[in-house]
Amino acid sequence: MKLYDLLTLCSLALLLLGVSAQQCGNQAGGALCANGLCCSQHGYCGNTPDYCGTGCQSQCGSGGTQRCGSQGGGALCANGLCCSQHGYCGTTPDYCGTGCQSQCGGSPPSGGGSPPTGGGSGVSSIITRALFDQMLKYRNDPRCPSNGFYSYDGFIAAAGSFSGFGTTGDLTTQKRELAAFLAQTSHETTGGWPTAPDGPYAWGYCFVNERGNPGDYCVASQQWPCASGKKYYGRGPIQISYNYNYGPAGNAIGANLLSNPDLVATDPTISFKTAIWFWMTAQGNKPSSHNVIIGQWTPSAADTAAGRVPGYGVITNIINGGLECGHGPDDRVADRIGFYKRYCDILGCGNQAWGALCANRLCCSKYGYCGNTPDYCGTGCQSQCGGGSPPSGGGNDVSTIITRALFDQMLKYRNDPRCPGNGFYTYEAFIAAVRSFNGFCTTGDLTTRKRELAAFLAQTSHETTGGWPSASDGPYALGGYCFIQEQGNPGPYCVASQQWPCAPGKKYFGRGPIQISHNYNYGPAGNAIRADLLNNPDLVATNATISFQTAIWFWMTTQGNKPSCHNIIIGQWTPSDADRAAGRVPGYGVITNIINGGLECGHGPDPRVADRIGFYKRYCDILGVSYDTNLDCYNQRPFA
Repeated sequence: MKLYDLLTLCSLALLLLGVSAQQCGNQAGGALCANGLCCSQHGYCGNTPDYCGTGCQSQCGSGGTQRCGSQGGGALCANGLCCSQHGYCGTTPDYCGTGCQSQCGGSPPSGGGSPPTGGGSGVSSIITRALFDQMLKYRNDPRCPSNGFYSYDGFIAAAGSFSGFGTTGDLTTQKRELAAFLAQTSHETTGGWPTAPDGPYAWGYCFVNERGNPGDYCVASQQWPCASGKKYYGRGPIQISYNYNYGPAGNAIGANLLSNPDLVATDPTISFKTAIWFWMTAQGNKPSSHNVIIGQWTPSAADTAAGRVPGYGVITNIINGGLECGHGPDDRVADRIGFYKRYCDILGCGNQAWGALCANRLCCSKYGYCGNTPDYCGTGCQSQCGGGSPPSGGGNDVSTIITRALFDQMLKYRNDPRCPGNGFYTYEAFIAAVRSFNGFCTTGDLTTRKRELAAFLAQTSHETTGGWPSASDGPYALGGYCFIQEQGNPGPYCVASQQWPCAPGKKYFGRGPIQISHNYNYGPAGNAIRADLLNNPDLVATNATISFQTAIWFWMTTQGNKPSCHNIIIGQWTPSDADRAAGRVPGYGVITNIINGGLECGHGPDPRVADRIGFYKRYCDILGVSYDTNLDCYNQRPFA
């Protein structure tokens, strides 16, 4: 018999026996078998117990069915399928529901919550290249060893390899997962220090390799044997370490990382993939970080007894709990939280992010995204709707409309010794606060800008009034900005809230120009202006710039089902049929309804409403603009 005939028959026999002549594992440089076959202890591929049982080196599921998760050496299912608690792949609730180990969102969502520019439902529709650069601001700084390594393209390519990552749940959940992932990985690769430019949390992704003199990180393992001369120290965004992680991670992403661990430090896409693999995959008896952040993990009785409850903290426990958790405050845990808060702030705005304002004074679209095009700054814009770059001192800057002398004329008696606010409300603080909010008194033509300024100062003057009918120069000269804090003996203004919990001993009564009150306003206002007002509400009464900022935040931000005061006065609000039926039509009166309609509107003439109108007319007169129409809310029903 000719040699090639013998080889042909041998190959046929191997196929009939359910095996392949392909070699794998240690005998073939760590190669994986094709078609998901098991690699036997002798380095051959097949799907019988001789290959998939004792001594199996990789892809050790039984039979022809792909195995995944802990039963498949950490493997992910092909085509983004869910991995069930039993280690099988599918798309039904049996696979994607209770106990699901990885890729538990099933098929990626096909819409819903998309940004106004379209772009589908992938991670790139949430994190643009510009936003990636903003979040990881110094990753390419020459002082960072990672300079040039962690690319946006590498991140997006890796993210697209994992079904459900950053695309599961509603838009808020998707953003929160991305913030959490980037926060944990930023801590793992941080190069920041307390006095670093822009703060320590702008310096994520500064390192690629573990620093110092790392060891081999090799643990004896038949399944994931260490390759000769290779080290498995921390590399990449999650600082993946040990052969028992490099092995299954490589198995999942189709790269031989046991033989080539340096791929994690030289190929940015592979580097990101290892981090996302770790994130998406249950780690031993721990849930996946993905399932925790999307709310699909239910703690067992043992978890609850151990204090492990759903939230970002459990992810820290999954990643490095043995060193960081369970012994009280820890600087490393605080660092992870600091990154998370920063990224949550950057990723969201408006109602979708608890009232947060966009960085760099960008517009907040109706979908909760930041940008400066008409899609963001036009119809439905929630805050900072002027768009564009901040003014540079000329043109539309508020200081060109209200000079120091005019400010003193409009708020003539604010520094009168009879006013408790004497010396507090300064022109400098007002201008500094105004410049924190894009679009405030800089939107539209000059008449519109002046009218907004008059309306804002009028409403806040009423809230802080110290005037009386026979006051010198009239009530609307003495009255404005006379008080800082609510008068009388105000209560704590604390409403039970998981999102905005009251701090022990703190009170949230009215303070500042708008007399901001209640923890559910102090919380998001502080979140927007980057000040912890839940723990430090007195800042609104002691820091004049913060005080003005809280008032402008309220003015620029939609309040529940109400439009923003800003959108009303610049003419960007269109009332619904329900609004018109309730008498709510465009004009200054609707602003009163937004601020205090429950007490002042809908029951005929009210002296408080008249007082607000009186201030408005005075300031319009000083600024030289007409009053417009619909000044009162006497016949408007309050917003629900």
